[in-house]
Amino acid sequence: MKYKRTGFTLIELLVVIAIIAVLIGLLLPAVQRVREAAARMSCSNNLKQLGLALHNYENTLGHFPPGIITNQSDLHLQNGQATGFDLLLPFIEQDNVQNRWNQNSSWADPSNFPTTEAIIKLFYCPSNRADGSLDFQALAQNLGRALPNPAATDYVFCKGTNANLCPQTLLPASARGPFDVNSRTRFGDIQDGTSNTFAIGEGTGSSSRYQARQTYDATAPATDANGHVLRIDQGWAVGSVANSGMAMNGYLYGCVLGVTSQRGGFTPPYDEPMNNRLVLASIGYDQSCDNSETTIGIFDTVSGFRSLHSSGCNFVFCDGSVRFISDSVLADTYRALSTIAGGEIISGDF
Repeated sequence: MKYKRTGFTLIELLVVIAIIAVLIGLLLPAVQRVREAAARMSCSNNLKQLGLALHNYENTLGHFPPGIITNQSDLHLQNGQATGFDLLLPFIEQDNVQNRWNQNSSWADPSNFPTTEAIIKLFYCPSNRADGSLDFQALAQNLGRALPNPAATDYVFCKGTNANLCPQTLLPASARGPFDVNSRTRFGDIQDGTSNTFAIGEGTGSSSRYQARQTYDATAPATDANGHVLRIDQGWAVGSVANSGMAMNGYLYGCVLGVTSQRGGFTPPYDEPMNNRLVLASIGYDQSCDNSETTIGIFDTVSGFRSLHSSGCNFVFCDGSVRFISDSVLADTYRALSTIAGGEIISGDF
């Protein structure tokens, strides 16, 4: 009695494999879209929590925290004691980190290394990373003193339309955002309306998508002494920025502030578009306290807002709402959304 052997032929097996490959090819983009949607929602929730923290801080102290805290003699902001994120720690259930902070010393003092290096999950956008730090050891060797490796962040406070970095705020009123060096913005100061004013936006750090540029007009990324392309990043507890000498040596970083243009209040404002692949580092030149200069490489600079989301960034507004703003937003509207008293009329479509 003969038995008929059953099974797949080679052709049938190849057809099945081909079908599975096609299905996987169709499925992977869908899975990636779902993951990104979840990450973007988580990022939005992080900003929502930071917005609530800002409101609780304002309700407790009567004003928003300053973006950077420093003394009047710290012209380069390199000895800044802290940032607004330090002050928000008790309002985001990070009292244990805040209790280690020596408020009488700068972020770079050894007594503050444990705070400066603390990884806080809320400060990272899941679309980009879950943790991360800046490597300051080359800079420490150059300066001849110990420095921490500061924990990073993917969020920055809105400084407005003018990047000037000075212990005193002497910017044109129309250019000011809710946060600046030693600022204390109250709800009553936000004349343009809290629902029309950015508070905190995304500032994706250490991503290959966003490379650092050295000057406003640069069309190529900056490199270090070994020729490696520099990625922009910033530490949540680091109030300092590079001075002109550090910038020339390739020490280019962002800071906890973000802007929509570099010299708002003057013409031209030198716009800093959202999601610009070449990110302008934060550099202080100490030429004035208003950024009225037009010479490239002389006026102070601050990084713009950026994300890994498709076509825009998440922002928490001063009223606590979180909205996704398209990177195709008109430049005038984008600048208007970043200032507290510009007097602009903004439509509901932005």
